[in-house]
Amino acid sequence: MAGEPRSEQEVVARFQQLLNERDQLTSAQIDQQQKLAEHDLVIKTLEPLNASRKCFRLVGDVLVERTVGEVLPAVKSNRDHLAALVSTYGKQLEAKQKEVLAYQEKYNIRIKGEGEPSSGGGGKPAAGSQGVLVGS
Repeated sequence: MAGEPRSEQEVVARFQQLLNERDQLTSAQIDQQQKLAEHDLVIKTLEPLNASRKCFRLVGDVLVERTVGEVLPAVKSNRDHLAALVSTYGKQLEAKQKEVLAYQEKYNIRIKGEGEPSSGGGGKPAAGSQGVLVGS
């Protein structure tokens, strides 16, 4: 980071940036999970077939003719790489969520529409408990 934010607008801008980064990670993870599910479906479909049976595979923009025996190991390898990528995205997402929560706690940021934390103090805010209110 380039230093501590100096104004409320900078705090809000940085918080919004963190939320956007978290949302991008979430979207990327979901996309990879969908690809992983597609690969699992293809593997499930190809496994019972004879290895010498003809099949077609899209490589880039070109449809190539191969055999099941040639395609199945490649699809399994791709699936394994996708599974590792999904796992990596999960770890990054968890770290980003912790960063968002720490930032939110540090600057006492509350998001509109989120339930107010129960303070048990009769509903009156404690002195010096002012924070930033961010709309979602």
